Amino acid sequence: MDAGFDLEPEIDGAWWRLRASGVPGIAWVYPASASGGALLALPLAEQLAEVGAADGATAEGGAAPALPSGAAGAVPCATPAALNAALRRVWSLRAHAPEGLRARWEAAVIAALGPLAAGPAGGPAAASAATEVVAEVRRRVGQDLYRQALLDFWEGRCAVTGLAVPELLRASHAKPWADATDAERLDVHNGLLLAVHLDALFDRGFLTVDDQGNVILSAALGSEAQRILGLSDSGLRIKTLQPKHLPYLAYHRSHVFRP
Repeated sequence: MDAGFDLEPEIDGAWWRLRASGVPGIAWVYPASASGGALLALPLAEQLAEVGAADGATAEGGAAPALPSGAAGAVPCATPAALNAALRRVWSLRAHAPEGLRARWEAAVIAALGPLAAGPAGGPAAASAATEVVAEVRRRVGQDLYRQALLDFWEGRCAVTGLAVPELLRASHAKPWADATDAERLDVHNGLLLAVHLDALFDRGFLTVDDQGNVILSAALGSEAQRILGLSDSGLRIKTLQPKHLPYLAYHRSHVFRP
């Protein structure tokens, strides 16, 4: 339940079948050891990849039971904490899928605009002003939804430092809002949850991330600035990048980063 799967579990052969209210999809858990190890089975291969799929292995390396019907594979979780983290990642991916976020975004925009959502009254000047208002409301509402999605995806911690103070964390787009499609704007893989100082550096191109998760600093950020910000010889990196992050980070390195 703590990981979002709040409905009563059901027995499915040797597996527990888990579901979440308001979020489509199933997960299965098999207790693989008395010490708390488990197998997590999922219906989609891409979700298995997000949590580190290892089909057919158990948390202790023994033989796995037959997969439940509909499962694409299973990933071993050596501890209850690892299982919890994997389940939270799966729940986050499903709860904040771009199509679901898009529907919530549109509904929230209509609610925020009120009567203006039906169309502006008046001449061209009024229409132009209304268009600007709509664009600003869409941005504000979309970014608020996106921030919550990234807080869930990164478990409330800065992707680089691990800082867990929500007030000091920002949702950073790798492909900027202005350059992205609506689907890209809401894709959790287009974002990093960053501490405020790293967010400012990432947003302005003084910092980027390579495909291995290593933080790269711009030559435009002098050594004195790096020292003051506590970044010199830091070896900072992101440990949990997924393949879907890489195209967005490549865009950031090519179009935002200052070499």
